[in-house]
Amino acid sequence: MNAHHKTPEPDGPAGSAAARKLRTRYVCIGLWTAFTWSGEGNAPAWEHALRTLVVLLMLPPLLLWANRRLTHKLYESAHPGRVIAQLITARIVIVTAAFGTSIGLGYLLDPHTSRSPVLPAVGFALLLLSIPAQIRHAHRTRTRTTHPATRPALSAPRLMIAKLTLVAAALVTQLLLTPYLADATYVVAAALFLTTAALGPRVHRSFLVTQPATTNEEREREQEQERVAA
Repeated sequence: MNAHHKTPEPDGPAGSAAARKLRTRYVCIGLWTAFTWSGEGNAPAWEHALRTLVVLLMLPPLLLWANRRLTHKLYESAHPGRVIAQLITARIVIVTAAFGTSIGLGYLLDPHTSRSPVLPAVGFALLLLSIPAQIRHAHRTRTRTTHPATRPALSAPRLMIAKLTLVAAALVTQLLLTPYLADATYVVAAALFLTTAALGPRVHRSFLVTQPATTNEEREREQEQERVAA
């Protein structure tokens, strides 16, 4: 059973750096969410919500699973370059599949609407441009002194509940604004970005859970207990 993991936030430069990274992460999440919502700007509000929901329901569980599995492998591997390539490839495939599914859903819902390839191309280009930052982050993760399994992890169910709530609120807001604003879609997209960027870092700790010990950790504990007993 996963339990809440509440640890004091680090003080000094380390704490400031961690806070900056967290804010940057939620700014990026907000941009992606707003980008997804604003796609097909002339579509009905329910279509924006459905397409965004598909992306948000696909990304958290798949990305968290891939990150957890491959980050552990990276920490223990003698060939980190190969594992880093696997990790980045998995992320690109998952993100592309999620947004591809969203775009395909748009075609199914409204096959007669002409769609510009600019936004999907820009999104994919940004994803590729993030590769150097991902490589640098992976190497930094490997140099940490604590195994990833010993640190709190993000809970996919909690993230999905939060995102479902966010999408539902965005849908209701757009339905209320549409009679009065011609560009209600973009107003809601901007609100999604601001909400995610501002509130995300504040509620982030509520998404964290402790992770169950891996088989290797259990074996190490048993060996340590045997040495103590001897």
